[in-house]
Amino acid sequence: MQKYNTAYQIEGHYDLSALIHRLEGLVKNTPIKFVKKRFSSETNNFFNTLPHNFKIAIIDFEGNPIFLCGLLIRDILLTFYIENYSHKNKLYKLILKILKIAGELTFFAFSDHERIELLKIYHYLKIQGEDVSDFSFIEKFPIINLQKDGSPYESLTEAIYSIHPHSLRSTGDALFRNSRIVDKLFRAHKFNEIILHNINCLLNEANLFLKRWYKNYKI
Repeated sequence: MQKYNTAYQIEGHYDLSALIHRLEGLVKNTPIKFVKKRFSSETNNFFNTLPHNFKIAIIDFEGNPIFLCGLLIRDILLTFYIENYSHKNKLYKLILKILKIAGELTFFAFSDHERIELLKIYHYLKIQGEDVSDFSFIEKFPIINLQKDGSPYESLTEAIYSIHPHSLRSTGDALFRNSRIVDKLFRAHKFNEIILHNINCLLNEANLFLKRWYKNYKI
């Protein structure tokens, strides 16, 4: 039922360029690092299939604690991250600002992890004495889970294999089946490897969106 209720909310025109410009502007005069990448239509079937009036985003966090937030909005990938935890409060507040600015979009993620972590971020900042009065919406912010039947036990590896048995050999992601290494890479300052892993996660989740949500929406 959630899928069909959401379908009425996600269709509509919006100014993608203006939205991306506002999100890019959040990192000015901050220690937050930022990477923007635009994909070609040949990169992933997601970019050819998704209707232009779909107002959706896919979100994926990295790290424990979180040090990176990746967003896929249509064919544009935005990566926000920090290089040390001394700036984590700034990153966490920036993540809340991102969701406030992009609130007209419907957010998807592979599991409930992102939604749970958002609540942790919000309450952590509140305990730290940060002014989060503009972000009370986070308490009920919806992120749609792409796991099969919402099962918390399905891994991303299993999910990708279920829709394409040969996917595991073609992801190009050395961390695909062992993402816990991400924290070690963070400590070693190997940020490019982490970013590539996050991009692969988002592209895989985009495929799951097509196979598990969009195909049912079209019925």
